[in-house]
Amino acid sequence: MKLKKFCCCWDLEGPLSIIDFAAELGRKLNEKSKFNFQRYNMSQFFTMISNYDDYIIDVPGVKELLNIPEYQPGDTLRLMAPLYASCFNENELINLAKQNIKLLPGCKELMKILHKDWDIFVVSTSYSQFAYIVAEVLNIPKDHVYCTEFNIKKLKQELRDMTNSIDSLMLEIFEKYLVNNKDLESVIVDLNNFFWRDRESNYIRVMNQISVIGGKRKEVAVEEISKRTKIPLSEMIVLGDSITDINMLQRIRDEDGIAVSFNGNKFSVNRANVAVTTPNSLGVLPIFLEKHNIREFLEEWESQFQSFQENPNNIKNGPLSEEIRNIFIKYNFVPEFVDLTNKSQEQLTKIILRQENMRKIVRGGVDKLT
Repeated sequence: MKLKKFCCCWDLEGPLSIIDFAAELGRKLNEKSKFNFQRYNMSQFFTMISNYDDYIIDVPGVKELLNIPEYQPGDTLRLMAPLYASCFNENELINLAKQNIKLLPGCKELMKILHKDWDIFVVSTSYSQFAYIVAEVLNIPKDHVYCTEFNIKKLKQELRDMTNSIDSLMLEIFEKYLVNNKDLESVIVDLNNFFWRDRESNYIRVMNQISVIGGKRKEVAVEEISKRTKIPLSEMIVLGDSITDINMLQRIRDEDGIAVSFNGNKFSVNRANVAVTTPNSLGVLPIFLEKHNIREFLEEWESQFQSFQENPNNIKNGPLSEEIRNIFIKYNFVPEFVDLTNKSQEQLTKIILRQENMRKIVRGGVDKLT
C-alpha cells in the first residue's frame, strides 16, 4: 500500500450514501412468500428491531442484565441476519446493492479531489455486499473497507428449520407490538427472552455468527487503520452521523483529531468536535483543506455564516479559496461549519436540530433510524 500524506475514515450510510441498506432489505422481505412475510409490513418490523437496538444501548444496565456486554450500536444487523440469510441469496443482495447506491450529491467529485492526497477508508456497519459496491463506485479499494461481513452462502449451509422462531417473532411479538400501537415497551420482555434467553435455537445460532462493525468495533477499526497508514489518530479526520459512530468520533476527539458530525443527530453531535451541515458532499471539503488551522477557520466561518447564507456570493469576503467559493455558488448551497468544543448546551441543542433537519432533507424516511 502506497502511503499518502493524510488519512480519513468515513461512515458509509449517511455521509456517502443516503440509503440504509439493511432497512431496504427489511422492506424487501414483504416480497418474499417464505414465512408469509407478505402478510406483514416488514418496514415496521425492522423499525421495531432498530428501536430495540437503541433500547439496549441507551438504557443503563440493560446489557449487564441480559449478560451481553459485547453488544454494540448497530447490532440491528445481527438481529436481522437470520431473516435475510433465509430469504435472500448472494446475487439478490449484490443486485439490490447496485440498484440502491444513491450517493449524496457531490460525493463522486469530492472523492476524486480527496484521492490525490488522502488515504480514504470506509468504516461502516453496512453489510459487505453493499459497502464494497459503494466503495468501488468511489474508487476506494476493497481492503480500505471495514464493514459487516455477511457470508450468506456459508450461513445458508447452516440454516435449519426456523419456522418456530419466525412464528414466535411475527405471530406473537410483532403482532403484540402492533396491537399496542407500536409501543416498544409492550414487547421488551418478549424480545429479551427471544434473543438472549434461548441460546440453542437455530435463529440465535445463525445470529451469533455475525459481528457488526459498529460502536466499539469502529474505534478498533480506526486504531488498525492508524497503524496501517502510520498516521496518528490525532492527524486523522473521521466522519459519522449516528449512534454507531459514537466510539469512533469520541476517540478521535479525545486524541485532538477532527471528528465530524456530518448531517448527524444527537448521538454524533455529542461525540464530535466539528459539525458540518450540508445538502452536498462537497460542503465538507473546506474541513480537509483547512485541516492545519481548523479552529481559526471555524471561528471565522461562524462569525460570517449568516451573511454567507443570505447570499452565497458574499463568500468572496470569507476564508475560502476562489475554487471552493465557485463550487458553492455553482451548486447554490452554503454549508454550515461549527466548532463544537466551545458551545453551550443550548447552542448544541440548536445545532442538533439543524443537523437533523438536513438529515431529513437528504435522507428522507431513513433519518428516523439512529
